[in-house]
Amino acid sequence: MKLLMLTLTAALSMSAFSAHAASEAKKIELVRAEIVKMIPPAIDAEIVVTPAKDVYRMEFQGSYAYVYVAGDHVLIGELLNTKDQVNLGDEAKTERVATVIKDVPTSKMIVFGPKDAKRHITVFTDIDCGYCRKLHNEVTELTDAGIQVRYLAFPRAGVGSDSYKKYVSVWCNGDQQSALTTAKNGGSVPAATCDNPITETYNLGQQVGVRGTPTIIFDDGTLTPGYLPAPELIRRLGIVKDAS
Repeated sequence: MKLLMLTLTAALSMSAFSAHAASEAKKIELVRAEIVKMIPPAIDAEIVVTPAKDVYRMEFQGSYAYVYVAGDHVLIGELLNTKDQVNLGDEAKTERVATVIKDVPTSKMIVFGPKDAKRHITVFTDIDCGYCRKLHNEVTELTDAGIQVRYLAFPRAGVGSDSYKKYVSVWCNGDQQSALTTAKNGGSVPAATCDNPITETYNLGQQVGVRGTPTIIFDDGTLTPGYLPAPELIRRLGIVKDAS
């Protein structure tokens, strides 16, 4: 009898869970139907429930927005957790970026610094970008502090551009690190072609919301657009430099 009761309880619980999930799925599709009236591409957006009642999170073109639908009205904005004082959209994006970047093997990057580094940054970079060059001039300061710098190609002018071709030549060079440094210093790298991940990493950058270069991603997934000087990067990574 006891086993029968436990089985019935479990079955009822699963039934209630399935009904709840079906109800939420229906609500999500109703939310989507209203949003696409104004934003047609949102038909492919990911929409999920949030801790706030009747508020849904929408991931769209690498960004997050929170939506509340009431009849013919849709409210789109940010969702803040006042208790923990966090922006849930920023938190979700950081988690997603961390997951995406973690899955990218270093074989698709040009890496500077110690292999056993405890901290690292991933930088979407363009060879012809002035601030990318400025950051690269400080790479030695970062690697001396024990930070590994991982470069992902992001030619801002797009696939097939001159910057794209330069990065392909760098990638196909026998000494990628030296070739990248030469190119970033305005030097010429022998033209070359080979199998390369440049298009893939460019598309990846768009996927995680890269809008310009450099875009720096810390190892916790925090994305920072634009240049930051080496001392600030070292500080943000919590590294205390030896005063001696």
